[in-house]
Amino acid sequence: MKQIIGNDQTPQTYITPLEQKAKLMLDLGVDTLIVVNFDSAFANLSPSDFIEDHLCGFKCKHAVARFDFRYGHNGEGNMETLKIEGKRFFEVTEMKKFEIDHEKVSSTKLRNLIAKGRFADIPSYFGSYFESQGTIDSEDNQHVIVTLSEAFLRPPPGVYLIEINTEGNVHEGIAHQIMDGSFQGSWHLHFNDSLHLKGKKIHIKWKSECIKKSKQMKDRRAKTIVKVQAF
Repeated sequence: MKQIIGNDQTPQTYITPLEQKAKLMLDLGVDTLIVVNFDSAFANLSPSDFIEDHLCGFKCKHAVARFDFRYGHNGEGNMETLKIEGKRFFEVTEMKKFEIDHEKVSSTKLRNLIAKGRFADIPSYFGSYFESQGTIDSEDNQHVIVTLSEAFLRPPPGVYLIEINTEGNVHEGIAHQIMDGSFQGSWHLHFNDSLHLKGKKIHIKWKSECIKKSKQMKDRRAKTIVKVQAF
């Protein structure tokens, strides 16, 4: 959307990329997922054409959207116009604003929490911990080096309590970003068990606040590992 409307060609990162969204919807029992390509033609649809071409075109019977939903060219359509124009074809349910401590829960709020490494706060807003995907580059006993997928938002440098699930087994460990050497920008994961995951993709659940800043890691790494493993 930003590439079309704002001409922003920066690669986009997501809290939940499309592939992950599709899996979550499947797990929730969704039978059919329709993904519409947001191109210039779609962006220039009038609100009426959006309803007729897409909602009615997909034989919509009941539309559900949040209170601040906008549609059509320049966001000219809103929940009120959707209720008025759509009432001939389908029912409309408006999702009310969800707030915690008088603050709207939104993707912007979640992005800010992730950017600050405040992962322990995520479940209160998101319903679960933030997860990202990575590929194992190398492993040595309980130590694993992983490159995170560019599709997901990146944690800031630091040390975090994490969890991965492999073949139904849950493994807790810690993660810190590697800032030097041949694996610069990758993440180093420490576990109590040898996992044998080289070359595999894993989903990492980020569970704690930043334990230590990365610049403190070099001299205090061993002490930090002992402290985290004692949790």
